[in-house]
Amino acid sequence: MACPVAAAPPPAAAAVPPPTDGVRSLAVMTVLPYGAGMGITIRGAGDRSQSHFDTDQLEAMNGCVDLINTGRDSSGELLCQVADLQEIADRYVFAGVRGTASDVAKAREYRARLDSIVTACEAGQEELAIEQINALLSQTGASPQIAAHDGRGPHFHVTRPTSPLADRMAAHFAMGLAWLVVAGEASRIRSCDSPTCRAAFVDLSRNRSRRYCDSRTCGNRLHVAAYRARKQGVAAATPG
Repeated sequence: MACPVAAAPPPAAAAVPPPTDGVRSLAVMTVLPYGAGMGITIRGAGDRSQSHFDTDQLEAMNGCVDLINTGRDSSGELLCQVADLQEIADRYVFAGVRGTASDVAKAREYRARLDSIVTACEAGQEELAIEQINALLSQTGASPQIAAHDGRGPHFHVTRPTSPLADRMAAHFAMGLAWLVVAGEASRIRSCDSPTCRAAFVDLSRNRSRRYCDSRTCGNRLHVAAYRARKQGVAAATPG
């Protein structure tokens, strides 16, 4: 099946309003995964929502599942050519040499390994996940350094800008999984509960209660199906 054209990124999220619970806040500026500027609020250490992950970490986690989902999509393979890989790289503002034809096959191999790490995290197999993350970081030549580019302030790069694009992306996304494991939050990365969807996602809800990759699609479909099943059950049990 021919690869479909990748969908355009969603619009930038609105700025998060300052908290009203008395927690001291520090207003800062950061960059969304798609490169749009926005204001956010960093709260105190007691906050167990997604704000204890910084921008680099959130981008790496989201980019990781974006890459994985190019191989999990029900319509077939979405990583067919260099442009498909470069679109993800541009979405997450990867600096350095651009992708080449050889990066596509390599990116698919790395994608399968990242997917395997996610599966290990879902199964609670932390030691296996750590072993696979370390192996991937080693193979991709991870060499952390601080960089600033494209109007962004200092942030981490996991590899050198001259490394192949597939290596840079895989190393950065592997670090996203590493941050989750080290923080004791590996269970936040999981697969959609919908029986018709296999998409991976990062659950950034406060109580780790998210079940679907998108509550407006997968979640709503299951809720409607359950509602109809209940109605049919009641109708069948009601004497005619």
